[in-house]
Amino acid sequence: MYVPVIIVAPTETVTFAISGLPPGVSESYRESESNPSGQLTLTANASAPVGTYKPTITVGTSGQTASLVFTLVVAAPARTAGSIDNPSD
Repeated sequence: MYVPVIIVAPTETVTFAISGLPPGVSESYRESESNPSGQLTLTANASAPVGTYKPTITVGTSGQTASLVFTLVVAAPARTAGSIDNPSD
């Protein structure tokens, strides 16, 4: 999943933080080389609990900060056509 993060800042120095992610979900933020923006990638592994979460993104520049709460939904993986549940195993 990709979440575009657009930061309008008076300088090129911007801090970025994300909090409130559930266990099993990791984040990676990569700044753009040409302007103060970037790409946030969230990755959920198999141990991430299914549910709806409200993480917060916080950015800062020149002594000012701004935060945004967003909705993150972790859903169960889709079953593949060949998967069969066998309760006797």
